[in-house]
Amino acid sequence: MPLTQPTSHPFFLLAKSFTSFALAIRNASPPHKALTLYSKMHRKSAPFDSFSILFALKSCTKLQNLVINKHLHAHIIKLGFSSHVYVATSLLYAYVVSSFDDACKLFDKMPVGNTITWNTMITGYSRLGDVEKARYLFEEMPERDLASWSAVISAHINSGYDEQSLSLFRDMVMNEGLKPDQVTVGSVLSGCAHMNSVGSLLGKSVHGFIAKNGWDLNVELGTDLVDMYAKVWAHELRCPGV
Repeated sequence: MPLTQPTSHPFFLLAKSFTSFALAIRNASPPHKALTLYSKMHRKSAPFDSFSILFALKSCTKLQNLVINKHLHAHIIKLGFSSHVYVATSLLYAYVVSSFDDACKLFDKMPVGNTITWNTMITGYSRLGDVEKARYLFEEMPERDLASWSAVISAHINSGYDEQSLSLFRDMVMNEGLKPDQVTVGSVLSGCAHMNSVGSLLGKSVHGFIAKNGWDLNVELGTDLVDMYAKVWAHELRCPGV
C-alpha cells in the first residue's frame, strides 16, 4: 500500500491551515478584516493560539464594539484562554474602551489581578475623568510599576489636578526611586504648562532632568517642552511677577 506523503497527512494540513490563518490575522490591518479571518478560522475548526486571539482582541479594541467583544469573550471562555494573563488583560482593555461597566465586572471576577490589569483600570477611570477612583485603585495596588505611576499622574493631569500630579511625580522619583520614561515626563510637562510661574520652575527642572540623562527628544516630548515654555512665558508677559 503506498505511503501517505507527510505533507498530505490531515495533521499537517490542519497545521498548515492554522499557520496560514494565524499569520493572516496578525498581518490584517483593517480590524474588520482581522475579525472576518478569525471567524473563518473558527468555521474551519482550525485550532487557536493565544497570539491569534490577542490580535483579534486588538481589532475589537479599535472597533470599540461591545457586541463583538462579548461574542469573542464567550469564545475565549469556550477555548479555555480566559485565565491566560495576556488574553485576559487585552480582553479587559477591549471592555474599557467599549463598556467600562463591563470592564469593572470582568476585573472584579478576575481571580488574581496583576499590575497590568490594575493599570488598565486606572487608565479606564482616567478616560471617564474619575480621578478619585483612579487614585483609590492606585493606592490599593499590591505592587506598582512605572506604568502605574504614569497612569495615575496622567489621570490627575487630564482632570486638571496639576499640582497633585507633580506631587505624585516627586514621590515617584524621590521616594520610590523610579526613573521616569518619556511618556511620564511628557505628561508632567503638560501639567507644568498650566501652573504659571511655579510651573516654569518645575518645567525647567524637568528639562534639566532630560538633559542630564542625555535623552534624544522625540517629536512628542519636544512638542511638550515647547508648549510648556510658550504657555508659562505667555503668562509671565501677561502677569509679570505673578
